[in-house]
Amino acid sequence: MTDPRQQLIPSNAGMRLIAQTTLYNKGDFARLRTFLTESYHESALAEMSLAVRLAEMKALRRLHGKLRVEQLMAVDKHQAVVVLAAERGAVFLTQIAVEEDYPHRILGFHMQALEPGEQA
Repeated sequence: MTDPRQQLIPSNAGMRLIAQTTLYNKGDFARLRTFLTESYHESALAEMSLAVRLAEMKALRRLHGKLRVEQLMAVDKHQAVVVLAAERGAVFLTQIAVEEDYPHRILGFHMQALEPGEQA
């Protein structure tokens, strides 16, 4: 079976998701803050501020632990939809979209918890 992360690598959105998840999993919130500042488009930060995003990620890490890519639902160069499985059993449907032009800043990042037994 193919590792779904390998299919994310050619995608700009996939690479942003991998980078953000890696910093999140390391618990390196200082570097994650820098990543969010540099990688999120102003419109995404206007929708949800840097402080709120970081606080939500800290709470998510504390409650659910590390995240891993469980299943790839859809991917292209500028967006990806994946199922992320948390260390403590929660499952999240996650969408990420990036701008088409370099530096491919993140335009949107959304996670929705799936109920046990619910299919993505």
